[in-house]
Amino acid sequence: MALGALLAANNGLGYLAVHAVQFGAQPLLSKSFVAPGTPSASLVLGAEVAKVIGCMGMLRAEGGMKEALSGWTFRSFLLSAGIPSLTYLAQNICVQVAYQKLDGIVFNILNQTKMLFTAFFVYVIVGRRQSLIQCLALGFLTLAGVLVSASEASKVPERPINGELGSITIGICCILVASALSGLGGAISEWILQRKRRNSYLFSSEMALLGCVVIIAGQLTNCVSGARASEGLFDRWTLRTLIPVVTQGWGGIVVGLIAKTSGSVRKGFAVMVGLILSCGLKCVVQGERLSASTLVAVPLVAVSIYLHAKHPPSKVAIEQQNGHKEQNGHKEPASQQSSSTIPAGSNGVKLGESALQQSSSTSPAGSNDVKKRSPSAARDA
Repeated sequence: MALGALLAANNGLGYLAVHAVQFGAQPLLSKSFVAPGTPSASLVLGAEVAKVIGCMGMLRAEGGMKEALSGWTFRSFLLSAGIPSLTYLAQNICVQVAYQKLDGIVFNILNQTKMLFTAFFVYVIVGRRQSLIQCLALGFLTLAGVLVSASEASKVPERPINGELGSITIGICCILVASALSGLGGAISEWILQRKRRNSYLFSSEMALLGCVVIIAGQLTNCVSGARASEGLFDRWTLRTLIPVVTQGWGGIVVGLIAKTSGSVRKGFAVMVGLILSCGLKCVVQGERLSASTLVAVPLVAVSIYLHAKHPPSKVAIEQQNGHKEQNGHKEPASQQSSSTIPAGSNGVKLGESALQQSSSTSPAGSNDVKKRSPSAARDA
């Protein structure tokens, strides 16, 4: 599709822009259209269903359904979607534990380390390294995330936490493990989509299906254990609830496309732009003033994006040079290489003639000099 090609151009710059807008607008949409007290499980389940429907619709619209499903097996489904799903499940568990043990500012500051973990695991698993200046840009981006997150966390009322030293240590360890698992899951997804060339829509729908299974299994477990809620999952839903649910689900589709075209590291830049955009929307719509730390974070993000884009690692040039050397190492000696560039003439001499005959003269093959050489002279050469 023309739109898909446009969004995927320049290493998925269009997808990154869409993700930044969706990420920035999602909190405002949820606050405006989701009724208070709506079970979060129902919202997540609805988003996963919307993701599956959107993926299947895109596969059908692009005519790639048959190709994507050719060779599909349940084993490949578990291997491709199961492993990253487990990392995200463990990540969510660690996040919930850390949230109960840490105050909001510490939680949000440590949560920004996921960007650094992502770059590390992308290098280990995918093999994509960052230049020294790009590492500096990631540091700037992490600092900007810390500034914005700390500013937002300071606006949230204090909640009771367990302030014991052991509990705080557990909380710090959990949030760091969650950040590492986030980077690991992103790197694995990128490896599956880019190295294994799995269809992005198929992969996103598989992840969503596993998410649905986990949520439904959790609800059934609650029913069996007797911990039934006073109202159903969807009792507080209205038609307007579908707006943030669908945008969240389709935003997940865009994340899969970003992992395939741009990579997980660049996705972090889009998330940070979206976070600043969210603060701007709150300022415009809700009248909240932008904090000083957010204003400082804006130029930090801009500088980090510029440095990361303009200073890629020199490994590309090194690989090209090494590849050129290795290619030359398998060729014949230089005299025969230079002779192979001599054009074939029109006097019946063909490309299949031996390099010995071609290197015997600097004139084009098929000239009178070549014709005058005797067979014995050629053998002596």
